[in-house]
Amino acid sequence: DWRNIDGENLCTPIRNQGGCGSCWAFAVMGSMESNIRIHDGVATDLSEQWLVSCCGLGGCSGEWPGNAANYLLENGTYVDECGDYGATYESEFPYVASDVPCGCPYTHPYTISDWAFIGPQWGNPTTDQLKEAIMEHGPITVCVTVNDAFQAYNGGIFNASDTGDVNHAVVLVGWDDSQGENGV
Repeated sequence: DWRNIDGENLCTPIRNQGGCGSCWAFAVMGSMESNIRIHDGVATDLSEQWLVSCCGLGGCSGEWPGNAANYLLENGTYVDECGDYGATYESEFPYVASDVPCGCPYTHPYTISDWAFIGPQWGNPTTDQLKEAIMEHGPITVCVTVNDAFQAYNGGIFNASDTGDVNHAVVLVGWDDSQGENGV
């Protein structure tokens, strides 16, 4: 549980995407912020709005997190409207939960060397594969299926299950095998 490593929370704070379908941007930036904290010891707040507004992705209509992660790669293969790549600070482009114009330029202090699917590409990883990725890399971005029960969630362990289409992205920060028959 990356929220308590020797009494220290190494995760990014919980955030609210508001009425914008930008969970994909929050999930990617949340994983990145946590990994920066784990590896560099720096607490930072990165701009989800930059991904939403500047990268030509789905905006508030949704997107796959992997497509967003490509704009964070240090090789610069994917560039934003300004011709730049890498994460931007929240303070430079604050989140407004809307498809607003990009407004270049921004500084881009953080990049990633690579990213990968856990388990089969576009498939469902096993619980053990998820655990291994969390142990080795820190909090991870995952896609899930949510329904009305999830929309009403307000705390504790969420245990509803739905087999519908994937429609949401979150940051998975750990697990607890002692909770219930199958753990959480």
